[in-house]
Amino acid sequence: MQQITFPNSKFKIRYPSVIVPIISFSIMLILHIRLLVILMKNDNISWSLFYIECIPLLILVIWLTLMIFRAFIKPAVLHINPESLFINGRTIEAKQIKIVMVMGYFKPILGIKPTNKKNVPTHLCFRFMEEEDKGMKELKSWAELNQIPFVHKRFGRL
Repeated sequence: MQQITFPNSKFKIRYPSVIVPIISFSIMLILHIRLLVILMKNDNISWSLFYIECIPLLILVIWLTLMIFRAFIKPAVLHINPESLFINGRTIEAKQIKIVMVMGYFKPILGIKPTNKKNVPTHLCFRFMEEEDKGMKELKSWAELNQIPFVHKRFGRL
């Protein structure tokens, strides 16, 4: 098999924007806090209900913290090698990839779905920061070379 090298195999990538989920989770957090305040003002409070309501509140705080942290992560680098992809310190072999999906048109988000996963892991979901067209063409040709489907399709992230 002929060894193909990619002339510009290094691209700056960024994880997709998390502004909408941050706003959504913030609204849900405010509603849960409001419910807790109402429960605390009640004279004949059911403490079991109060503690049960604290569980989703804690989960919301953790998710919101993770999303805010993720919003400030510096851009990563995608290296396209003939047999693998190197994304932010992780190497993904071509044989470990089931499909490469593109979601959106103006600022497309790419998702690389491993063979053993149902959804695209968050660390394999990104968009190109610079040279978007060149990066898309190169990634598509890499996928075709390694016989990996490259499709335009909505996908879920974990």
